[in-house]
Amino acid sequence: MKKLEEEPETYDSKFTTLTKGVNIDVQSWILEKFDTSQSILDIGCGPGTLAKKLALMGNKVKAIDINFKMIKYAIDNYPTEKEVDLLYQIGSFENLQENSELYDTVISTFMISELNQIEQQIFLRTVWKLIKNNGRLIIAAEFIPSGLWKIIFKLKRWWFKKKIHRLRLRGTHIIKHFLDYLNPIGFEIMSEKHWNHGSIKALELKKIQNNENNEPGYYRPKTKKFTGFKSQIRIYRCLFTGQVDRVPIEPGLYRSGNPTEESPIVVTANYEYTYIKVMRDLRDLDAWVLCVDSNGINVWCAARGNDFGNKQLIDAVNGSGIDKISKNNKLILPQLSAGGISIPKLAKNFPFKIVYGPVWSKHLKKFIENRPIKKPDSMKLAKFTFSHRIRAGITHTTFLFRKIFLYPLLVLLLSLLILNQIDKLWWIGELAIWITFSNAVIAIFFPLSKFTRNFIIKSLFFGILNLILFSFITWWIHNSLIFMLTNTGILFWISFFSTMSFSGYTMATNPREIQNEYPIFRKINISLIVIVIILLGLNIIFFIN
Repeated sequence: MKKLEEEPETYDSKFTTLTKGVNIDVQSWILEKFDTSQSILDIGCGPGTLAKKLALMGNKVKAIDINFKMIKYAIDNYPTEKEVDLLYQIGSFENLQENSELYDTVISTFMISELNQIEQQIFLRTVWKLIKNNGRLIIAAEFIPSGLWKIIFKLKRWWFKKKIHRLRLRGTHIIKHFLDYLNPIGFEIMSEKHWNHGSIKALELKKIQNNENNEPGYYRPKTKKFTGFKSQIRIYRCLFTGQVDRVPIEPGLYRSGNPTEESPIVVTANYEYTYIKVMRDLRDLDAWVLCVDSNGINVWCAARGNDFGNKQLIDAVNGSGIDKISKNNKLILPQLSAGGISIPKLAKNFPFKIVYGPVWSKHLKKFIENRPIKKPDSMKLAKFTFSHRIRAGITHTTFLFRKIFLYPLLVLLLSLLILNQIDKLWWIGELAIWITFSNAVIAIFFPLSKFTRNFIIKSLFFGILNLILFSFITWWIHNSLIFMLTNTGILFWISFFSTMSFSGYTMATNPREIQNEYPIFRKINISLIVIVIILLGLNIIFFIN
């Protein structure tokens, strides 16, 4: 979608090809819902095609889109067939404020998937305020189908996400919980239409009032179980898959115990491992737990990567309505989120003060109960202890096997099979042992590299250390000086690359330092890969019959 939006003149045709014409059917279904003389707001109007058709029917239409190119194209192609009441304007639903102008109908087609779950809730609440009583919201979006079609759909999405990742584009969000938000916020489904086995849906929603305050309601996710065997398996899933996959829970407001309007408010990420740990550590304490939409990433990595910042925090507060049910004016944020949160840049009307809690959630209960004026070092310093290094080493090693070394090992396996060198398959096992033990050395002896913060120097240090150690072991096992020498390149490179990759687990650096080092690291890394390939070639020449 993002790629298509860069070319407004071809957007309609390419999007029609992408949806196999379903977008045309969606527009036809929507147009059937209108007569004339209605006030309509089209949010995310794109090149303005649907807005133009609605205006030509005699309706008063305001169409907005955040993309300047789209609005310019729409204005350049303003209808001239007859006089219409049509206004194109740059903007998004976040810029819309409750005012005297209310609409009979709000429309949004294929825009909801651009929003994360909290933003979808804020969208619904914003639109609710802009619709007249008993007015309508009509949306069309991509949903998850049911039955066997769900498997096919997820396979297509997986391939699509791979393509998006290669193009370095931000992907869209599958509409997963959207239907759950409708009734709590204040909408009910009047009619709906499905295409492609339910993977695309159009919904006609009616505005309803859930309270006497003439305000939309709030959606509250169900508390996810955080004790027992299944939750422990989910923790192991995060630890032993390298913590590289986004493992989100629903963002929003959760309860620990039976919180009241005076109870503390703890803010954390919507990474499942983090949620389980926080809820377990808060057990028997009444508190509100506000999970921001960190894209299913842990606090430290999310704050470093712009997924746990001011916007996510403000959205979580606005989407959850915590300020409406709590008299507590303080939010307790994780200490490790400080890299993403800029307190001076928070909205002027932000209803809370920020308090940074302890680094580790195991200290949360003590922090809340004692309310220390000054945190002790144990609560504010992220010490990279031996136990932390072991866990990080295990997680990092599984990450490397899954995302870096799996394909090269498979290529080596196929090469040996093709060359009929079955008796050399032990190479693969030995390589796997080298990778595992090299990373064990890095994790266990990481404090030896404290003499520098520069991770290129750390990488060179561990590269040399592991080269000496494993070269000797290789010579001792195989009793071959040539075999040892032809493997020195890969022994050094594994440790060099792994040390730089390990930087994100250590808390011994920051993203800016790594970004400054990366151009030099990349040049060294490419040179080492070339050397490794040459030495592996010599290995094949000397040791394959």
